Amino acid sequence: MNGTFSDACGVAVATLLGIPLVLVPGYALGGLTGILGFRTLAPGDRLLCGALLGIGLLPALDSLLIQAGGVPVAALATGTLGLAALRPVARSLRESLDRAALALALLWLGVVAYALIDVDTGTALYRPVTIIDLVKHAALTRAIVEHGLPPVDPFFARPERAGYYYGFYTLTALVDWAGGRLVDGRTAFAGMAFWTGLALLGLIDRLLAATGLVADAAPRLVRRAVLLLLPAGSLDILLVLADRTTSGTWLPVPEWLNEQVLNWPASLVWVPHHVAGALAGWLGLLALAEVADRTRPDRRAEAAAIGVAALAFAACAGLSVWVCLGTAGAAGAWLVLLGLERRWRAAARLAVAGLLSAALAAPYLLSVLANRTDGGAPIRFSIRRFGPLDGLVDEPALSALRLILLPLNYYTALGVCAAGALLFWRLVLRREAHGREAGRLLTLCAAASLLLGGVLRSAILNNDLGARVVLLAQVATLVWTVVALTRLSEARRLRIPGLLAALLILGYATTLYGFVGMRAYPASDRPAFARLAGRPDIDRALRAAYAWAGTHLPRDLVLQQSPVPHRVFDFGLYGLQPTGVADAEARLFGAPPDAVASRLADVAPVFRDRLDGAEVRRRAEAAGIGALVVTAQDAPWSSPDFWVWRSPAVYADPLVRILRVQDLRGGSP
Repeated sequence: MNGTFSDACGVAVATLLGIPLVLVPGYALGGLTGILGFRTLAPGDRLLCGALLGIGLLPALDSLLIQAGGVPVAALATGTLGLAALRPVARSLRESLDRAALALALLWLGVVAYALIDVDTGTALYRPVTIIDLVKHAALTRAIVEHGLPPVDPFFARPERAGYYYGFYTLTALVDWAGGRLVDGRTAFAGMAFWTGLALLGLIDRLLAATGLVADAAPRLVRRAVLLLLPAGSLDILLVLADRTTSGTWLPVPEWLNEQVLNWPASLVWVPHHVAGALAGWLGLLALAEVADRTRPDRRAEAAAIGVAALAFAACAGLSVWVCLGTAGAAGAWLVLLGLERRWRAAARLAVAGLLSAALAAPYLLSVLANRTDGGAPIRFSIRRFGPLDGLVDEPALSALRLILLPLNYYTALGVCAAGALLFWRLVLRREAHGREAGRLLTLCAAASLLLGGVLRSAILNNDLGARVVLLAQVATLVWTVVALTRLSEARRLRIPGLLAALLILGYATTLYGFVGMRAYPASDRPAFARLAGRPDIDRALRAAYAWAGTHLPRDLVLQQSPVPHRVFDFGLYGLQPTGVADAEARLFGAPPDAVASRLADVAPVFRDRLDGAEVRRRAEAAGIGALVVTAQDAPWSSPDFWVWRSPAVYADPLVRILRVQDLRGGSP
């Protein structure tokens, strides 16, 4: 079957499976708890809130269920939870799903598919640049489906399990399992990216309602402002143009020229697990803020708020440890303020929710601590990078300049929403802005995330802390900008000031450029992206080879593709069997760096050098490898006298051969 058609069908099926595995259970939880005024919401708002509750709460529940009984038990339990809500969901869909809503949903699904599926021409396979992260998402999903939780390390075969935040992948694993052969890790991930986007809309709706700042605005005007702002990115398009004048090439990912702050569409297709973490963190805070605003909340409402907040905070920890750090910082500041105001009951609710969340997240947290052996502190002090300063001066002057220009850095990264936030604080008095707890939490979350992202960085590969903790501030500034625009507008027509209009256009340009770059990156003339493009004909052959291996070879057989390139993708995107060592970044899931380096040193010569069959077999067996996946790009392929051709292959086509290690024949090439 054509790869593009197969992927498109897989994304469609995975998205539909999100209804019984995310939307309906989330809707049921909303009806059961009545949280966020769920029972009184309009049908369309209830659906979006149901998506929010599904994405924000189910990862914590599914994680516990998978550990207790496996993926099938978790899928059946989640589906059963939603049975009571089937009729209400169907009724809400009939009442709210008009042509405009359906068109927007299909447009968003098309954007997700564009960013994540392969383009198969029949002779070559062209993959999006998102495979840089998609390989991790697909491989971890596969690991959970095959082995449960904690997941095995999909990048480095070892007895220990992976030490990684796996909350989002419990959702993708359930979809992958339920979809059978129609869905794989990649398409399950795409389906959950779609639902995370709808959940984001649900969060923005609930935040705007909880603050009371748009109570007098027409709902259609508010929705128009939200949809207008969501696609807008940073001002990084200006950095791209500046870089073009100096380098003579185009960088396909504009956010790489600065410390990364992705626009919402890009975040949702690159890192929806971090977006889901922000949704869960905000959901927990909102649940508690709702009862904190009441003069005398009844005990049932208090219990529901504490329970939902505990689940949400636990889910946040499992979805994104970096976003959770910002959520914890904001919650801690809120707790201090409640104490200073002598609001002991509200403070007690927050504290109890925090303790319960720690208990719920304990199995996950303990597994991360037990299975990460990479050593060193995961976080270190560092002033946030500002791209235009790179190479301008040396330390310590560079850090001093970065600190001085940190506000400008954030203004560049947040774009129109930075200007909108400043406009909000000019239009709205602090007393009104903080009139409800949700409004005060907007300020606390923005301050905590911007502070942590400004002076700390994660030390594991890339600075995910700096890039992801800012999601909390992105939510806050988006809400503030929506409020500012509705305050300036008249009747049902949005009025956008000139500066904001210009920044909005630049933000659209950044987003559009990034999405074009997802497919056009082979033409960028950057060596790293040329290597990423690889050989499309071999990529297509590898996809077919791994598909064959998944149905004809034992699932526990370790397959080894060449780890010589800095990044390798096919094993994780298409394979079902484990791999010996992925590539130079195989320590991502907590494997010891020394062990990764040692295995790379042993295995890389198999594909790079002219070794005899006996030596290849010795090295492969020492690494626990059961079969080798060799392509026309590997050195041993070049001569009919090499072991690749002298040994029988279990799978062979003109560009790829799979050989069992036990079948390798000795002798010199």
